[in-house]
Amino acid sequence: MRTFALVIAVLLALVASAALVSWLAGWEMNAGFVDGRAPHIVWLAIIGGLLASSIVVGLRQRFSETLFGMLAWGGIFLLLIVGYSYREEVKSLWSRVRAEVFAGAPIETAAGEIEVRRSGDGHFYLEASVNGAPITFMVDTGATAIALSWDDARKAGFQPQDLSFTDPVMTASGPALSATVFLERITAGPIRRDGIRAGVLPEGIDGSLLGLSFLDTLSSYEIRGDRLILRN
Repeated sequence: MRTFALVIAVLLALVASAALVSWLAGWEMNAGFVDGRAPHIVWLAIIGGLLASSIVVGLRQRFSETLFGMLAWGGIFLLLIVGYSYREEVKSLWSRVRAEVFAGAPIETAAGEIEVRRSGDGHFYLEASVNGAPITFMVDTGATAIALSWDDARKAGFQPQDLSFTDPVMTASGPALSATVFLERITAGPIRRDGIRAGVLPEGIDGSLLGLSFLDTLSSYEIRGDRLILRN
């Protein structure tokens, strides 16, 4: 454990030193060889210094422990390089896994196209951002407009107690009165709409609905089995 802590300390010192030198020299950390070789030399020196420190520390240990340590560090660097090289694929894979585990998480399947999986209760839910606040909507093609619950309206920056509830609506609990608001922006994955009309539901009615005032702005939307597909 003492040896491992020493190697970690050396690594951190090398990274901090390289970052400081690069910053003082005004180099871009992600500059390519076309833009200049100096940053790459600095960061390659980190790896070389780390390997050298591992060897130095390893001289104080048995050969088998030294070899295992070098192979372990080499494997870590290899995994980091592979992960960075395939970062877009990893991101796409994580989006799909997240969508399977968390109902409502949108998957970007193509440019301007997202899909969500059907939840266990048979409905489709969509995680969106309203005025910068995360809100989960139940997609409802029978609703004429976006409907925000009292609590979600507060998260989106509205003060429901200051609104005028004069618009009659039909909810799952029966007829009620809603208040009209206009959303500065609503975003779901790559899809964004500005200035859409919505209604705020009275207190006591839970759940926000994504209705036709949003869906009708899309080029298309369809249900294929357990998937709801929305196209910008």
